Amino acid sequence: MGILALLAEQPSHGYQLKAAFEERTGGVWSLNVGQVYTTLDRLKADGLVEPMEVESSEGDGRDRRPWRITRDGKEALEAWFGEPAVEPVPAREDFLVKVLMAFHSSPLEALAVIDRQRTELYRLLQDARRTTRRAQAGGGTADPAADLAAELMAEVVASRREADLRWLDICESHLKSQTKKRNPA
Repeated sequence: MGILALLAEQPSHGYQLKAAFEERTGGVWSLNVGQVYTTLDRLKADGLVEPMEVESSEGDGRDRRPWRITRDGKEALEAWFGEPAVEPVPAREDFLVKVLMAFHSSPLEALAVIDRQRTELYRLLQDARRTTRRAQAGGGTADPAADLAAELMAEVVASRREADLRWLDICESHLKSQTKKRNPA
């Protein structure tokens, strides 16, 4: 849908879409140009985009065919912007499965899994906070929209790491409580 949003602004070829998407996401979300073209093909099959008649290739092997959004694509994009973006509950999250499996055989191992996860999350949080500080300092670009994108992306990463750390504290508390129930002595 991000690619569709970019095409709603202006027709573009894959390399332009890749660069614009990365700029809009503050450089935090990089794309492989092959992924862009695969997405364009899928969007075309769904009737949401179409290649433009003009094909210009400069002999460098790159596909320079511009793409544009269709009327159906504009309607799909409007619907997407109108929908709340609530992530599903992570019931199948790999980390949670590790903790539950470890707890069954060894509560101490489950707590060790949590400790390892916490150490890694603290490291990632520190990285995210450094990125946030750099973004807030202006990043040195002349594009306020790119600076805002970088700052918002850095903030969401840091906020999610902080939430994950709070969740680990809850997990640890529950595990310790269950361990005491198993071994009251």
